[in-house]
Amino acid sequence: MRKERDVYVVAADERIPFLRGMVTHSLVMRGLKFSDAYEIATLVRKRIERLGEIRKEALSQLIEQAVRDRLGDIQLADAKPAFPKDQTIEVVHERVSFPFSKGILSQSLQASGLDPTVAYEVARRIETRLLRASRESITRQELRELIYQTILKTQGSQYAERYLLWRRFRSPDKPIIVAFGGATGTGKSSLATEVAYRLAIRKILSTDTVRQIMRMMFSAELLPSIHHSSYEAWKDQNFLHFSRSRVVDAFEEQASKVCTGVKAMIVRAVEENISLVIDGVHLVPGLIDYDVYAEGAYIVPVVITTLNRAKYRERFLQRQSDARNRQADRYLANFDSILEIQDYIIEMAERYRIPIIENVDFEESVLSILSLITSTLKEKFKTAELASHTSPDLKD
Repeated sequence: MRKERDVYVVAADERIPFLRGMVTHSLVMRGLKFSDAYEIATLVRKRIERLGEIRKEALSQLIEQAVRDRLGDIQLADAKPAFPKDQTIEVVHERVSFPFSKGILSQSLQASGLDPTVAYEVARRIETRLLRASRESITRQELRELIYQTILKTQGSQYAERYLLWRRFRSPDKPIIVAFGGATGTGKSSLATEVAYRLAIRKILSTDTVRQIMRMMFSAELLPSIHHSSYEAWKDQNFLHFSRSRVVDAFEEQASKVCTGVKAMIVRAVEENISLVIDGVHLVPGLIDYDVYAEGAYIVPVVITTLNRAKYRERFLQRQSDARNRQADRYLANFDSILEIQDYIIEMAERYRIPIIENVDFEESVLSILSLITSTLKEKFKTAELASHTSPDLKD
C-alpha cells in the first residue's frame, strides 16, 4: 500500500501537520454526517498531497469547495462548537504570559522523536483537557508537568524522557551543531532542513555555499579543485601519484579546502552560542576534528547514504522534477564517480566511528537522526539519573 505523503498547514509562524481527523471533526461540528465529513476530508487530503504544504486560508477555501462538490450548495447547521472560539489559555512564567498554541507545542514535541501527526494529537489532547477544565491560565511549570504526563501515558517512558531532555536543551549552556555528510543526491539537504525545523534550529549552512564564496575569492588558477562539482573535481587535476583514484583524491582535496571555511563557521557558532545545522558532501569524516570544539559545542556528525543503486538513480530523476535547474542527465553521466565518492565517505565514516544512516524512507530517517541526537545529548547532559526519578524536575 502506497504511503501517503506528509502534508503541512502553514498559518502565521506555525507549520502543523494536516490531520484528516481534525477536518472531519470540524465538518461534523458544522452539521455534516460523519460519513460525508470523512469523505470530504479524504478528498481534500488527495487534492493537496502533491503540494506538500498549504496556507491555512487556502485550505479553508479548498474545504468549502469540496463540500459544494460533494453535497451542493447546502446550508450547514449552525452547530455550537465544543468550545468558544475566543476562549484562550495564557501560559504564565514569572511576570510574562503568552497564549497557548498547540501548533508551536506540536513542533517542540517533534524534537523528542514523535511523528508530526502524533505530536499534534498530543498537543490537541492537552488543549482539550485545559479547555474542558475551563482553564484561563496555567503556569509554565504546570504545563510542562502536564505535557510530560500526557506523553508518558500515551507514548511511553522513552518519549517522555526525551521530552525532559529537550526541555533542558531549550536553554543550553552551549550550542548544538549537527553535521550531515554524504555523497551527492543521498537526500541529506532535505533531511537537514526537516531536522532543523523539528529542533527549532534556524541556522542552516550548506558546504556548497562555502565553496561558492571561496570560488569568488580564489581564482581557478590558484584553487582549481573548488571550481568544479565534487564529482568532477578530478577533471582539472593532474595527479602523478594518487593513493586511491583521481576522483577520490581530487574530491578529498576540494573537501579539505571547503572544510577550512566550515571550521570558521563552527568557531563563530560557538562564540555566539548559536545552534547550527550543516550539510554537504564535503563533511568527510576525519577532515574536521570535532573534538577540538567539544568544550564549546555539542556536535553530532552523521553520514547519509543510499546503498540501493537503482533507487539512487531514481532520486536524481526526482530531484529534476522538484527543481528544474538540477538536470538528472549531468548526475547520471557522473554516477560512477558519485558512487566512488560515496564508498570513500562510508569508508571514512567507519574508520572514525561516525554514525551512518541509509536514507530509504524519509520519515524513518528523520526519526533515526533525532534518536541519534537525543542519545548523544543524553550522554552529554548525563540525564540517565534524571530519567530514573519518579518525579522529574521540570523547572529548567
